[in-house]
Amino acid sequence: MEVVAGTYHVEVADGRLECSLPGRVKRSSARFVSVGDLVEVERLADESCRIAELLPRQSALTRHGVARRREQVIVANVDQVAAVVSVARPDPDFSMVDRLLALAELNEVAGLLIVNKADLLEHSREHEPAGVDTAHGVLPDDFVPYVRAGYEVLLTSATRRAGLSELRDRLADRITVFSGPSGVGKSSLLNALMPGLDLRVGEVGERKGRGRHTTVAAALYPFPDGGYVADTPGLQYVALWEVDPADLTHAFPEFGEPAAGCRFANCRHREEPECDVRTAVEAGSISERRYQHYLALLAEAEEGR
Repeated sequence: MEVVAGTYHVEVADGRLECSLPGRVKRSSARFVSVGDLVEVERLADESCRIAELLPRQSALTRHGVARRREQVIVANVDQVAAVVSVARPDPDFSMVDRLLALAELNEVAGLLIVNKADLLEHSREHEPAGVDTAHGVLPDDFVPYVRAGYEVLLTSATRRAGLSELRDRLADRITVFSGPSGVGKSSLLNALMPGLDLRVGEVGERKGRGRHTTVAAALYPFPDGGYVADTPGLQYVALWEVDPADLTHAFPEFGEPAAGCRFANCRHREEPECDVRTAVEAGSISERRYQHYLALLAEAEEGR
């Protein structure tokens, strides 16, 4: 499904329909219709189409609305969240990565990290010789904590078509949402994977090194190897929606084993004595940067309750 200017483009067995959403359906539902939602449609005598009913969701990638205090659904019914960053132009936003992966964990959806623009590695000031060897170059040290946390990390280049075979295998038969800041190459990767899709792509600004928005609305596309992929507008900020602070430990998989050894079962790994998570951070087995991002999310969750 794609929603454009109040028109709902719904994928059906024999193609795509442009449907309206009647007021009675809006009033009877406690939620907004979002990309990825399953619906029942009704074809009218004048050959127009309208949504007759919203079906239950199996999952949803949501965040705190930017303009209003309400839940904003990025994509519904997803199996997998692909957080996309670039090695440079723009530089990686690790806070965004950790928020997206935390969203995936809290919604019990698989997380995947795509490190795009591998062709720029030699020009990236963050790149160091140490790291993890891949078939398409050395994954810089900054991304190693995600490998240690158990995430699959793919190094790709849309321009050189590097890593696309591995990415294609990871997307097959799943419903995957591509998300991340503007300019990291989400649309370029999808164009390379799905010839003929022809999504708009833009250049990164020279002065600030930031991407320009080219995707203006989330949209779901059938993937040639089965499943669907969703392209989303570039996100500048992700705030979690109504998260229980006690659940945040589960949003960082590498906390799991150390947390079992904490003195208190409800330890929030901040100031409590005999906290094995903090010990692991001090020992370097848990990323200090990831831990600081956890603390920021914890403070936001506590403030929002």
